[in-house]
Amino acid sequence: MTELDDLVDEMAVLLGAPCTLEDADFNLLGYSGQNDVDAVRQRSILERRATSQVRDWFHGQGIRTSTTPIRTPADPDLGISARLCIPARHLNRVQGYFWLLDPDEAISERDWPAATRIAEVAALLLSQSTRRQTRLNLFYRDLVEGDRMTARAAAKEIAFASDLRIGDPVTCLLVEHPTPIENLSAQARRDGVVWVQESPTIASAIVRGRIKTQAPSASPHQSLPEPQPSIELLTRLGYLRRSRPLATAPFVGIGPQVSVLEDLRRSRWGALTALRVARASNHPGEPTEWASLGVLKLLSAAADHDLAEAIVSEQLMAFLSDHRNAELVHTARVYLDSAGSAARAASVLNVHRQSLYHRLAQVEHRTGLDLKRGADRTYLHLALMLSDFLLPS
Repeated sequence: MTELDDLVDEMAVLLGAPCTLEDADFNLLGYSGQNDVDAVRQRSILERRATSQVRDWFHGQGIRTSTTPIRTPADPDLGISARLCIPARHLNRVQGYFWLLDPDEAISERDWPAATRIAEVAALLLSQSTRRQTRLNLFYRDLVEGDRMTARAAAKEIAFASDLRIGDPVTCLLVEHPTPIENLSAQARRDGVVWVQESPTIASAIVRGRIKTQAPSASPHQSLPEPQPSIELLTRLGYLRRSRPLATAPFVGIGPQVSVLEDLRRSRWGALTALRVARASNHPGEPTEWASLGVLKLLSAAADHDLAEAIVSEQLMAFLSDHRNAELVHTARVYLDSAGSAARAASVLNVHRQSLYHRLAQVEHRTGLDLKRGADRTYLHLALMLSDFLLPS
């Protein structure tokens, strides 16, 4: 949200100190240049959220009830420097807080009225954005879960509240964090992108057209390390206003493109399946696309117990679930992934071909399948590919 960024910079210039802006729940919304950084400020910028201990400490200083700027003392044990807090209030409700490091109390009280006016503008913007986001979240739920008439009405409302059009082809993207998602109303605006909340830990983007997961080619003179693909993609879509540390890269699932906005539920269903596969792959740095799932698309076609009943017999279930069969299961995977080529599978496994044949004979005995039959090979291969999702962990 560039308006808030401008207000943060304006506040920093007015008061002559580094400034951050957080919402009422201490999610980071923006920050100015960082000449002086204490431990709490640095953690807030890197993690984009203060710890519960720090939040409780600042609440204890009376910031929630203060209607004027308030100085908060230092606490060396928590790594907190003395600072000035300027509550951003609208209609007597706190929408956020401006924070300025001020260890020497050098910020003059003569500038507080002007600073308060800046905070009031920010509070109004935050209030409007929050109300808009709440409406979008509700319309999104109607769009992906309501009947045809409800979905059509919700699509019109979402189009009215954004730059999307009813007839636009759209794609749904889901991004999951291990912690609650950030304030979506504060995300940077991008043409053809609408962010909504799917769940407490999952955000959803409605994107016009097809999502390109490949970043533009870097300059040959660029020396900075390239961000992980999911980080780069989310930054392009306006979700990450500033890149996070790579270790916190979220899981990303991308659904298929659908022809019109009111059909978003189909794209969202594919995105949910892609996100599920992304979690299982445990590679948060790589977005997972519906188009790349292959037979794993079956996960969206039926409930897990129905798929397990259809694809994994009791004998095969017992074979796959028994950890003592781990070597045989791995052998079967490699053999089937090698298109039934004994020579290729033996090479990958680094075993003699006779040893491979012996293991495959054991697989046949324990599963009741005949790997010389194409149907049985297909059956086992499918079960192996879906077993990570269908078998109890």
